[in-house]
Amino acid sequence: MTSYSLQGPESVRFQSQEQLPSSSFTFIPNGSLVKGVVLERQGDSYIVEIQGQKMHATSSLKLDVGEQFTGIWDSTHVPPLLKLKPEEIAAYEKLSEFEQSIVSALLDRHLAVTEDLVKKLSSLLMKMGGDMGNLPALIELYARGLPLEEPYVKILSWYFSLTVKQINKYFRALKDKLKNLQDEKSIESFFEGNAEESAYVKSLLLLARPLKNVIFPYNFAPLIFSLEDGKIVSMWVSSQEEPKKIVRLIFHFKGANIGLIEGELVFDADAYGVTLRSNSKVVEELLSKNLTTLKETLESLSIRLIYLNLGLIKEPKGVAYLGFDVKA
Repeated sequence: MTSYSLQGPESVRFQSQEQLPSSSFTFIPNGSLVKGVVLERQGDSYIVEIQGQKMHATSSLKLDVGEQFTGIWDSTHVPPLLKLKPEEIAAYEKLSEFEQSIVSALLDRHLAVTEDLVKKLSSLLMKMGGDMGNLPALIELYARGLPLEEPYVKILSWYFSLTVKQINKYFRALKDKLKNLQDEKSIESFFEGNAEESAYVKSLLLLARPLKNVIFPYNFAPLIFSLEDGKIVSMWVSSQEEPKKIVRLIFHFKGANIGLIEGELVFDADAYGVTLRSNSKVVEELLSKNLTTLKETLESLSIRLIYLNLGLIKEPKGVAYLGFDVKA
């Protein structure tokens, strides 16, 4: 049985938030269980990660790099408080082993946990025969704000089981139908005929819905496409609602000669920016030689290009630094 007892600090109080508007915290429900980890020490302070965001912490206790902690998010305080006392998270320790497995799955994906959410997911799983194999699909739907309905769960669970060979097959069929698409009424043809091809299209439509306020999308299932040579492209779509709506599209492509390429498109109203990253300096220099041509192509599109960047792939972390204090 998973345990959420803590050794270390008992409370975390957030201090200066001048760097970010208060709405940056709105995606964490009050009273929810959140997970954090100490990333590094900087003098007398620390960099930690909570809910996928990097945060700056000062502490009266010594914290070890890599130390994980779990606590209750209390937004009734200004600034917010993260409660870490064992008695304050005792309610989650009393959950059944089945329910604690749900808690672990949510925290592993950097999602905030509430008792109501755990009970809801537990009830839905029991209605589906208690099969924990359905939990990943339920979480994918929840993170996108989609209905937690069994038909959607079945479609995504089927999608997760596909092999590369099957993906190549279904994606080729999808491209053939797109070539023959004549008018809006023909869209119905995507859901006619072969049941598995139809399920593949429905899976893509579900996963194309943006992950809401998810900073670290790699913990979730990607859209998977196949290129002409059988190579696979993985893609994640996420959106940030506050302080204004921004949509991010991230894709991964692994070539035989150039290795892994990561692309990130950020859309804001009528403009967008593009960042391309590789895992080697050699490939970065190769991309830079074709940067002018790529920029001209992107600028020819109807939507305004505001930046085009190149860089090296790094493990994605949070983009914001928030100050808080850890107290014994």
